Amino acid sequence: MKKEPCTVCGSDASVTRKSYRFDEMGVPVELQNIEVIECAHCGNVDPIIPNMDGLMKVLALAILCNPCKLNGQEIRYLRKYVNKSAREFSRYLNLTVSHLSKLENDRYEITPRLDKLVRLIVGNLDPDLAEGTKELMKIISTIADCPTDEKQEIQIDPAAQTYCYA
Repeated sequence: MKKEPCTVCGSDASVTRKSYRFDEMGVPVELQNIEVIECAHCGNVDPIIPNMDGLMKVLALAILCNPCKLNGQEIRYLRKYVNKSAREFSRYLNLTVSHLSKLENDRYEITPRLDKLVRLIVGNLDPDLAEGTKELMKIISTIADCPTDEKQEIQIDPAAQTYCYA
């Protein structure tokens, strides 16, 4: 069995393959079938993510093509993915920086029109998301206002660079 040092206590930790809940990107996502370093001594678990840029792209595509209305965390993730400051992104949306901040913090309602505008702008700001804009155009008229407790979790297979909704 492969061993790596634990990033917390330094003890020898086992490397195993399993699904891992990864919240560090600002949007909850479950990574499927990845290697993780599990420390029996302190209980720490760290994922091994060999292609972080690819993971970020797949998550952006999954958010763009999600059949449920965007939430604030997802808007913030997409804005940061296309490397725009709040000031720059708010100009694209014809909003004040304060209004965008309140949207990203779920203090203002995200209207269906704004939801679609965010998706279309992000899809067109990054050429790597072109494949996603084709899929987005298929579902854009059916995007629904899903209650938070019914919103589907995003599952990503980093090795295959694919996503699905659970």
